[in-house]
Amino acid sequence: MKMRKITSLTALLSFVFLLITSVILYIVPLGRVAYWGQWRLWGFSKSQWEDFHTNLGVLFVLAVFVHIWLNRRPIANYLKNRSKRLVIFTGEFNIALILLLAFCLGTYFRIPPLSWVLDIQSSIQDSANEKYGDPPYRHAELSSIKILAQKTGLDLAQALDGLRKSGVKFHDENQTILEIAELNKIKCRDVYQAMVPTE
Repeated sequence: MKMRKITSLTALLSFVFLLITSVILYIVPLGRVAYWGQWRLWGFSKSQWEDFHTNLGVLFVLAVFVHIWLNRRPIANYLKNRSKRLVIFTGEFNIALILLLAFCLGTYFRIPPLSWVLDIQSSIQDSANEKYGDPPYRHAELSSIKILAQKTGLDLAQALDGLRKSGVKFHDENQTILEIAELNKIKCRDVYQAMVPTE
């Protein structure tokens, strides 16, 4: 087995999977909405996709470092001028650096077409907000019925009665909204809506 081939193929495969997880994290709803709406893609939650992305990034970086080490002589040749002297700021290096800076500055100052990429992402996230609903506060899905009622100003007795009338099963007021949603195979927002008295 050849180390160069293993390293190159590892870098390639991890790059492809990083690309996939990047696209998924690009379209995923905002955290509070994803957790509240129990968003999943192919059975994985937002936090699981983030975990995949992080560890694939580590694998990719390690593979690239090993690849650079194994190819240090050819890479050093890229940084040499015609008289074979090592010069970091060659024409090719300068173009690569300018491209990198252009993307960073274009993103920071929101210059088209880079701003369009961010605008499309915001549009996708806004449509997810409409689909899954916005939680009353961050990580409301991890709150118990009792805490959610306190934080949103709901009467606890009315909230419990609303859940019973809606046919939502729960054990007690200390059970979290997420646990109740999973038990009943419904969304967190449906649990919350059952708690809110209808006027």
